[in-house]
Amino acid sequence: MNKLAYIVIAAAVGGLSAPAASAQEGDMQAQGVINNIIDGLIGNRYHSDRDAVRRCGWAAVDKAERQYRRYFGGRPSAYPGYHGYVRVVAITDVQKRRPGVRVRGLLDTARNGYRGRGRGDVSFRCDTDRRGRVQSVQLDSLFRTQ
Repeated sequence: MNKLAYIVIAAAVGGLSAPAASAQEGDMQAQGVINNIIDGLIGNRYHSDRDAVRRCGWAAVDKAERQYRRYFGGRPSAYPGYHGYVRVVAITDVQKRRPGVRVRGLLDTARNGYRGRGRGDVSFRCDTDRRGRVQSVQLDSLFRTQ
């Protein structure tokens, strides 16, 4: 290959990695916002399971964003610094189970307008393994979808 071919390949590879890095930074920022909200909801509870609760909350938000996307319209406005439509409004239960943790909570989506703190329109259940990795996430709509 000649020198020009190497330059073109290097530019193409560099151009492809920049958007991927930008998307990853956006995901990390969004996850940080959700983690802060979850920390505020659980306060000083669940010290040893805090990371599992955070991961479950983020996994539930992520799944709801994908599952209910067709119902969303307008600009996303769940939280400042997070460009999504789904809010975590409550962590209702955290149970130690073999081999991990089960987390239950409520999400509020923009489908029918936000319902306010503690009154979500989707419940979630998330199971983690003993290392806190998310194994499954189930969403249940509390209201009929339109």
